[in-house]
Amino acid sequence: MKTLRLGSTGPMVEFLQNLLQKLGFYTGIIDGIFGTTTLYAVLAFQRNFGLFPDGIVGATTWNALSPYINGALGFIIPTNISYSSSILNINLNSLRMLYPFISIGSAGKSVLGKNIPYIKIGRGQKEVFYSASFHANEWITSVVLMKFLADYCYTYQNNLSIFGYSARSLYDNATIYIIPMVNPDGVDLVTGEIPVGSPLYLSAQRIANNYPSIPFTDGWKANIRGIDLNLQFPAGWEQAKQIKFSQGFTQPAPRDFVGFRTSY
Repeated sequence: MKTLRLGSTGPMVEFLQNLLQKLGFYTGIIDGIFGTTTLYAVLAFQRNFGLFPDGIVGATTWNALSPYINGALGFIIPTNISYSSSILNINLNSLRMLYPFISIGSAGKSVLGKNIPYIKIGRGQKEVFYSASFHANEWITSVVLMKFLADYCYTYQNNLSIFGYSARSLYDNATIYIIPMVNPDGVDLVTGEIPVGSPLYLSAQRIANNYPSIPFTDGWKANIRGIDLNLQFPAGWEQAKQIKFSQGFTQPAPRDFVGFRTSY
């Protein structure tokens, strides 16, 4: 887990603020800025749990928070914060521990070498595939899929219904595969996990500067190279290329650039 301290920013700070808020230690807004209000909340938590009150959220403090990360507060998937690849992986580790009947693996690597995780749940002959966050600024789709997964796991384990259907019947009759974040690099740019002013951020900004009408980073849909992953399917790729080129997307862009390949 990333060490956080006064001055830290980004989704992991939001994650921390959300936890401390639910525990009653944090009373500020969830803004992803580790300021004095967050510092006082961390100090209060550390004192309450018998930790050395240094205001730094390192391994010891994260360990003290781990039961609440893993569902002791009755929730696992945060739905009110920016959802980066780091938070996704934290959630997947929690689900893996709580629900050993799911399988989690890697479908491949992103441009930056991040795992692109997949989840398999069920054992039926009917197979269904869900994916999310092809477009970086549509990262909320990852939250939706992960919340569905967590709810499905809970209802299966407790022999309950989900959306009016028996979870165990669904599990026995269908196998569901989920890739909750196809584009982790792009998501991390949009959510702020890639720090403002870092080399990666500046590289993406240079791409965005060629398209001033698209807001940066809010309008960023592409991967970190400026290629729109949702336009990488072989069906109709040449037609998509012609359309997007005619619209001016002839080089890496925050969205709608199909790349240069002409065969698969």
